[in-house]
Amino acid sequence: MKFQLETSEHNLISHYGPGALAVNGQEYHSNLLITQDAVIENWCDGNDVAALSEQHFAPLLDMPPEDRPEIVLLGSGDNHVFPDMKLLVALKRRGLIVEVMNTRAACRTYSVLVSEYRSVAAALIQLNSDAT
Repeated sequence: MKFQLETSEHNLISHYGPGALAVNGQEYHSNLLITQDAVIENWCDGNDVAALSEQHFAPLLDMPPEDRPEIVLLGSGDNHVFPDMKLLVALKRRGLIVEVMNTRAACRTYSVLVSEYRSVAAALIQLNSDAT
């Protein structure tokens, strides 16, 4: 099942479902890192949230501090799974605030925040099933 979301002048997640995320109508089948202006495919391999490291967030960390998103939504796949807390602390020390939720919630929240002109990024692990 796909869920259709709204459109905007910035990157928005237009729909999501098992194995596919679409940004502005273009479908992707890999994990994505999305900002208002960029879509990075193959953001991380697999769906193991525990395997995430600071390196996965390098595209955001490499931005000048004034250009970084004020919040990063980490969509952890089908279930709400936290990465290692040491990673979240390290990212916060470097200026990235990460909120963890399942990918469905991250997709919806990202689109709402972008429509409110908030500076946000979404790091999304693909959904593997159509469980709701």
